[in-house]
Amino acid sequence: AKALGRISTGLYIVTAAQDNARSAMVASWVSQASFEPLGLTISVAKDRAIESMMQVNDKFVLNCLGEKDFEPIMKHFLKRFAAGADRFQGVEYFPAPGNKCPVLKDAIAYMECQVVSRMETPDHWITYAHVMGGEVINSDQKTAVHRRKVGNYY
Repeated sequence: AKALGRISTGLYIVTAAQDNARSAMVASWVSQASFEPLGLTISVAKDRAIESMMQVNDKFVLNCLGEKDFEPIMKHFLKRFAAGADRFQGVEYFPAPGNKCPVLKDAIAYMECQVVSRMETPDHWITYAHVMGGEVINSDQKTAVHRRKVGNYY
């Protein structure tokens, strides 16, 4: 488990919106998965509220956190929220031009995505999505990096 923890990853906030519902989660298990079409994978724990909004054909936004100022927004979305609570209260965002999911104003870049397929693991879903659009908002910052000490918890 200690060796697996040495795999470094970026820090992201996944946001989704369907009808009047919105959800978000911190993600670090994200990887580009294809060139043509552009695609990526995200690992989503089965007990995450957003998991129900990440089914095949669902849309979401992957918000990239910058290495300089990621902690406040990450800590906000790491908090436990009561059922029905607005996870976006106090967070500045705007709807993505294409899929209308929240784009965080603190993000250095974002990608609008659509789920194509999912693979089940014992405790997570590996979600493969096509990148339909996006923008680099702050090209001066690099994506925040997440380094774990062990591989058997976040």
